[in-house]
Amino acid sequence: MHWLNGEEARQREPLLAPDICAAIYVPEESQVKAPQLVNAFAQAASKLGATFYSHREIVGIQRHNARVIGIQTAQGETIACDHLIIAAGAWAARCGAWLNLTLPVSPLRGQILSLRQPNPPLRHIIFGAGAYLAPKNDGTIIVGATKEEVGFAAQVTAGGIALLLNTALKLAPSLEHSTVEALWAGLRPKTPDIQPILGPAPSWENVTLATGHNSIGILLSPITGHTIASLVTTGHTPEILCPFSLQRF
Repeated sequence: MHWLNGEEARQREPLLAPDICAAIYVPEESQVKAPQLVNAFAQAASKLGATFYSHREIVGIQRHNARVIGIQTAQGETIACDHLIIAAGAWAARCGAWLNLTLPVSPLRGQILSLRQPNPPLRHIIFGAGAYLAPKNDGTIIVGATKEEVGFAAQVTAGGIALLLNTALKLAPSLEHSTVEALWAGLRPKTPDIQPILGPAPSWENVTLATGHNSIGILLSPITGHTIASLVTTGHTPEILCPFSLQRF
């Protein structure tokens, strides 16, 4: 990590605005491509014997005393269940209703857009007040992301996109001439303390919670998967999960 004055910052990233007077340079900063990472996880799981039921909506559970023995789909199927992991993102609270648990998870909308790279191109990931710019190897720049408490409305709005564009142009004015490639929005799972909910579900013998990662779920996915798998296979809760128990609320 290196402190830079404005001129030093522009030497590294010439597209930065002339009024930027200081920056922090972090050479190790990077981004992952979420769709490709999720596909890689899915392929690895399939090779280890996992079965995926794509495009199935879960509408309820079957229980015997304090154990979940099956889940029910909107298609009328019942799938047997030895252990249930709630990893439903922004929709986790709805799953909690099946279990008579209050899961304090609510949706937080994030709007994002992509721009075509200018010439010369942006070379670094830039974090500014209210937005980030992330160049990709396909010739685009990702500009994100808003944080809006608007329920389950996942639409792209004029106000959200205007905010992102205005912030992007303040950071790198030459992006004014860039073509808008795509606009989209998603819902993050927000918790009251901005920390995930991880660990055993209270009062249930075979239910584990892995939700509420807010805006960094993809970054925390490897360690979440590793520790939750350890919990399920050994029956013991790894110490690292203890601060994130549902019982803290």
